[in-house]
Amino acid sequence: MAKKVYGLKAITMGDPALDGGMGTVLTEILGETVKGTASLVSSVPETTEIETEESDEILDEIETKGRVWTLTASTYKVTALTMQKFFGGTVVNGVWSPPVGGASVTVNQSVVSETKTGIKFSFVKMKLIGTANFGFDKTKFGQIDWTGKVLTPDKAATPAMSIDFGV
Repeated sequence: MAKKVYGLKAITMGDPALDGGMGTVLTEILGETVKGTASLVSSVPETTEIETEESDEILDEIETKGRVWTLTASTYKVTALTMQKFFGGTVVNGVWSPPVGGASVTVNQSVVSETKTGIKFSFVKMKLIGTANFGFDKTKFGQIDWTGKVLTPDKAATPAMSIDFGV
């Protein structure tokens, strides 16, 4: 019987390898994923229809933008380290401070998302963007909402992602 894509076991991440390939030292920095927020979706490639003056039918269609894969989740694990990971800045004695002048940081990581059924989604290089979501509500924890977009690896002839079904 085929494995089902079901539940989240862990999302691990780390720097891509020096040669631009998949990183080899990946750790679970985030964890404490907010229930119902983790998902991986792909977009529909954008196309342009080619028409002619002589016909009302489409002559052809060309792809103008490829499919984009996006991993999203939210984490309750708000620490000085996770703040630095997504927003840059410094951490001194457990105190996070943003970059001086409001400069934004670009975070590129190798990421593996594993389901509870053992299926591993591996991404050689993802651009991670985080947003702080700190409502001071006594019935809800503050969280970091984040998005990862799959980028082209720096290593030539390397697929951007793979899915290991463990067959």
